[in-house]
Amino acid sequence: MHKVSVKGVLIGGIVDVCSSFLMGIPFAIFALSKVDVAHTPKDQIGPAIMAVTRGIPWLYGAELLVGLACSVLGGYVAGWLAKHDELLNGTLSSFLCVALGIYSMASGKDSHAHWLQFLLLISAPVCGFCGGYLRDRQRRVRAPAV
Repeated sequence: MHKVSVKGVLIGGIVDVCSSFLMGIPFAIFALSKVDVAHTPKDQIGPAIMAVTRGIPWLYGAELLVGLACSVLGGYVAGWLAKHDELLNGTLSSFLCVALGIYSMASGKDSHAHWLQFLLLISAPVCGFCGGYLRDRQRRVRAPAV
């Protein structure tokens, strides 16, 4: 258990989710601008925004890429804070994304196809691993030669 940096994993997970949320705001605003809010019932605005997002392939793709990049960032932060075992800590930083994904699937709030839900669920740890790998490579390059 000494290989896991609880602080790194927790903060990396928070960075992942919070940065995904913040970076997703412009996409939501754009999608909202395409919805006729005045004539859409309040309880249908969320699904309307989702329909717009999924109906515009470049918007949906960009939103997914930003989310995956934020998972890489979370893994990098976890590895940076851990200062050891960056790959492990980077991968574990995706715990919050995975937990939210499982909750969305279990509660029926995720309307993606099941195969896509699975791919998105495993993409978070893979991206966290990549972030930890980047930090590990950076640390090894900067390490002074002995």
